[in-house]
Amino acid sequence: MVGGWAGLRPKPDDRVELRIVDASLARALFHGIPAARLLARARLAHDEREEGETWDALVSKLLARDAPAFDRVKRAVARHAHAASDEGPLQASEWTLAVLVWAVASSRGEDQSLAEIAPGPGEPSRCDPAVLAACAAYDDRLADPAADRRAPAFEACVRMATGSSLGPMPWAQLHAVANLLERPPIGVQLLRESSLALFPRTTGDEIAPRDRRMAPLDRGPLDKLVAQDPRELGSAAWRTDAAPGGGGGRQLATFLADLTRLLAREGWLVLGVVALEPPEDEAGHTRGAPPSWVPTDWSTRGAAALADALERGATTYPRVRTEVARGGDAALDAVGAEMLHVGSHPFASAALAEILARAARPRDVARLVTYFAIAPDPAPAARALAACAAPELPRVLGGWLEAMLPHDGNDPGAPSAKRVAACIAALKPYANLYLAVSPLLSRLADAPPPSA
Repeated sequence: MVGGWAGLRPKPDDRVELRIVDASLARALFHGIPAARLLARARLAHDEREEGETWDALVSKLLARDAPAFDRVKRAVARHAHAASDEGPLQASEWTLAVLVWAVASSRGEDQSLAEIAPGPGEPSRCDPAVLAACAAYDDRLADPAADRRAPAFEACVRMATGSSLGPMPWAQLHAVANLLERPPIGVQLLRESSLALFPRTTGDEIAPRDRRMAPLDRGPLDKLVAQDPRELGSAAWRTDAAPGGGGGRQLATFLADLTRLLAREGWLVLGVVALEPPEDEAGHTRGAPPSWVPTDWSTRGAAALADALERGATTYPRVRTEVARGGDAALDAVGAEMLHVGSHPFASAALAEILARAARPRDVARLVTYFAIAPDPAPAARALAACAAPELPRVLGGWLEAMLPHDGNDPGAPSAKRVAACIAALKPYANLYLAVSPLLSRLADAPPPSA
């Protein structure tokens, strides 16, 4: 069996995994994206999976609530919430979240990337001691001043840039499979080091192999292996596995089936040693007090607090959507009214409009058209309208736009005419609505000149 994978040496009781990674994306996340933005996108992914309470419990534990960094990290994440909503969710495990929380708590500015935050070997950590201890429970390198903290930071980006994975599994199991693959008639090295450099490097400055827990493997021979005729490959695997010292006829065949699925994705093949098991008390997160923005009743004040939290980045669109769904018709009525206060919270109004539109209640159509009429930017308002399946919407929308058209003796260049043109243009990507209102464009073109 080949020895040496860029210095990676799993211990007998370690767990390992194989990943297919977009290395370019990993480097972009490491160098080019603020760590607070990554944490905000990870929060968005939790909320989309309706795991917001798990997020709250874990992040509160990592930030130790009483630590000075708690409010600072929350503000940094909130500042990036709108950009995170535009860029989309980013899947992050507990280990990755621990690294991101540590990084944001260590940063000197809300726009610093992981590459700018993570200290090299021998450099002091700027993280609050309580936060550092909580995060190091997931990755002990974070609290080791002799370790290069850029290694766990970049590995977090590798995990976020993973397209598919196999494992985790005991190192002894993968070691045994690798030995079987090297036997005739297969004769392929699974753990063959790649010539590609996964970790970032600069002139005279490189992350030392001893600090790494990931290494790229050469996937070329493995791609050729799984591209063989499945019948021939299965027969070879069975003969190898069933031979004395094999796995009893199943281990290798099962692994090759899993490997085939893994290698169906493009990207680098990366072997990783899985981080420490999470602390035992992480297994059962309990729900604490609900966030202050969650309405106890769907009054005007409650809906306003919810919209304000969304506008400030204190919560996310998926969390708001979940809370409104729990509140039923009363919640929809409240957010429908609050949506029209667009001057106070334009981002939140657009999100509330989309939630209201997806409910497709006939009684909300007039409110949605009114929002479309007053929204500063008709594009997000048009997107919300397009999400509404209420059958009367095209008729009501067309009637409102027609009422806005210039009449005899009115200036065709008046603000109302310009607004109608902008609204119709915003509806162009949504065929059902655009077809209903586009005939009005000819009315704009043929509007009479103003009277003398």
